[in-house]
Amino acid sequence: MKFIHIPLTSFASLSLALTLASSASAQVNHDTMTDHAAEPTGQFQRIEQPLWSRAAVTGAGLSLIGLELWWFLLSKPKSRKATTTGGVQEVAVTVYGGYDPSHIVVQVGQPVRLNFYRKDPSSCLEEVRFPDFRIAQALPVNQTTAIEFTPTQPGRYEFACGMNMFRGIVEVVAEDGDSVPPITTATAEPTDHQHYPSVAPTAAPEPSLEATEATLTPEGIQTAMVTAAKGYQPNRIAVEAGRPVRLNFRRETPSSCYAQLLIPEFGIAVDLPEGKTIPVEFTPTQPGKYEFMCGMKMNFGTIEVRPGTGALNGKTPTHASLSSL
Repeated sequence: MKFIHIPLTSFASLSLALTLASSASAQVNHDTMTDHAAEPTGQFQRIEQPLWSRAAVTGAGLSLIGLELWWFLLSKPKSRKATTTGGVQEVAVTVYGGYDPSHIVVQVGQPVRLNFYRKDPSSCLEEVRFPDFRIAQALPVNQTTAIEFTPTQPGRYEFACGMNMFRGIVEVVAEDGDSVPPITTATAEPTDHQHYPSVAPTAAPEPSLEATEATLTPEGIQTAMVTAAKGYQPNRIAVEAGRPVRLNFRRETPSSCYAQLLIPEFGIAVDLPEGKTIPVEFTPTQPGKYEFMCGMKMNFGTIEVRPGTGALNGKTPTHASLSSL
């Protein structure tokens, strides 16, 4: 990760300036002492800078310049090829001031398990995301967290921290070892992680084993409780079309990212005060997958609407409201 190149450049520039100033000062001292060696005066005179001091400043400047050139021209991300054990490609990744290795090479069509060990307590690195594989996973400090998926197309896929400041690459190569240029859409089989939702509704989706079923109240309202803290739990909720839905969102984190809840397809934008439960109500009328997200659009969930006996035409919501409990 190249996140310190500005300080290095500043130090190199400062060293060069000090070197030039030192040389100029030494030249002035030499000329002054030569011209006035036999003419003592009552004014102060500069003392010539020792040779070792000038050599030290010059050496430091050259060293920093060399380090800067190496950083930009010669340094490369640490790369590692996955090792296969029991049919699974595995790589251990250390999370400390970035990702080590930050470039991982795997083969297409085989299960991948990346074991992230987080040593850095920085909140920026408390989550890792693989957008192409729809994975967002929390990384507890001083613990190893396994992330599994199966890449089905060769290409280069980026992963990043929750704030998108630290990044890495998973390079998926074909069986012959050749990779292809980056692709914009990946097909994968993620497992047991917080997933990114589909960005557009789809017709009559297949049931998802990962979705939490809403509970039907005696009044005929489909209800579910959702906790907002390091993602949404649950982050996939299954309901039926044509019936009213009430989702009770409770924010259990001070993070301002969760201060607002958005459900764009139903025109909902509500505030979520910390420690309070806010019910959000609407009636989905068409099967599909509809996403909900935090106000900063960094954490996502999915409302999976399945066909029901009361399904209506269109998907315009009939009701959207909130209240504080």
